[in-house]
Amino acid sequence: MKKYILGMLVIVLVGFVSCIKRDDTPPIINMNPPDSLDHILNAPFNDPGATATDEADGNITNNMYIKNDLDVNMVGEYTIVYSVIDKQGNEAAPATRWIFVYNQAWSYAGQYNVTETEVFPSVGTTEFTAFVKADTTVNNRISFLSFAGSTANAVYGDIYDSVIIIPFQIVGSDTISVAIQGSGSINDSIISLQYTKKDTIGTSLWNADFKR
Repeated sequence: MKKYILGMLVIVLVGFVSCIKRDDTPPIINMNPPDSLDHILNAPFNDPGATATDEADGNITNNMYIKNDLDVNMVGEYTIVYSVIDKQGNEAAPATRWIFVYNQAWSYAGQYNVTETEVFPSVGTTEFTAFVKADTTVNNRISFLSFAGSTANAVYGDIYDSVIIIPFQIVGSDTISVAIQGSGSINDSIISLQYTKKDTIGTSLWNADFKR
């Protein structure tokens, strides 16, 4: 009798186990659009996010792991990667969103032909070629890699619509340095500036046209 009961119990347990459906289906991650986006340097970022669903567990969005290497204060390409695992250990295929952080002044970058004219206290003109770069950490800022008639002078300017401001800054080397400050206008092909240059000789007034 005992053997009969034990045998029946084994049969019932085997039948019960066989009725349990094995969950080997991984969850699915759906990113909210867009999959990639351009983002303005220094601006706050709101992640569009993603959702995760599983055939057995349902909505498991709250269980997602998000790896975010975004730095809104540095120009570059970044990713946000979404991952999730269900209760049975099935892992979803990760989803990746690309973010491209850019300086709005990027369109002004390039090579320019420069004419600089000293208008006070003496008069004189110098011409040279200069490169302009978009700053990688400050939005709407550009850098002139040559300025004030010298390739040793790298000066930056901040753009406000069609106006550019050259804040007070010391440029040059430890032995030969000058103070620069000025302002002007800017468009896609011409940057026109008026600035003061102060060195060991004194203060002079200059006009500069950067054309491309």
